Amino acid sequence: METFVLSLQIVIVVICLITICVIFVYQWSLFATRAPFVEIPQEILPDIVKTLDVKPGSVVYDLGSGDGRVLEACYKIEPDAKYVGIDKALAPYLLAKWKLRKLIKSADIKFLHKNFFKHDFKDATHLYMYLFPGLLKSLLPKLQKELRSDVRIVSCDFMFPDIEPMEVIDLGRPKGKRGRKIYVYKFIKIKV
Repeated sequence: METFVLSLQIVIVVICLITICVIFVYQWSLFATRAPFVEIPQEILPDIVKTLDVKPGSVVYDLGSGDGRVLEACYKIEPDAKYVGIDKALAPYLLAKWKLRKLIKSADIKFLHKNFFKHDFKDATHLYMYLFPGLLKSLLPKLQKELRSDVRIVSCDFMFPDIEPMEVIDLGRPKGKRGRKIYVYKFIKIKV
């Protein structure tokens, strides 16, 4: 009986240590990046997918891909495209890898744990992002340098500063809710 109690105590301690480690990694990943993981509401995913307008052979990037829900929704509509999610934060990256592990094995979808400022987007045909304006402003010179003129850029809720989108889609959601507007851009040029 004592052996059983001791074994149970060891298991409880190990579970507690694992839980503490998971919480620490999650909290650290939120503060270690300039783009904390913010879930896109499920109910606007069809609008995002429709706006992206992915075609067979497209190469779609999700910058700050979080749990991978946008790429998963796109794949369900257009499985003959290539999908790449990039997230610097460890917790969302691991969540996406775990959540979509079966899909990753059979589809052309992958998740990268890296800083998207250090990734080359020359093969992109579509970019999706839910990033704060300061980060969008920092990202703009890189995108202007690397993207072709036919790349479709879709940003949820936040606009690039000083750039007019070619289309603004109002999703009619109440004030204070995420996913109120979608901004669509083609090749981005700074106004002089």
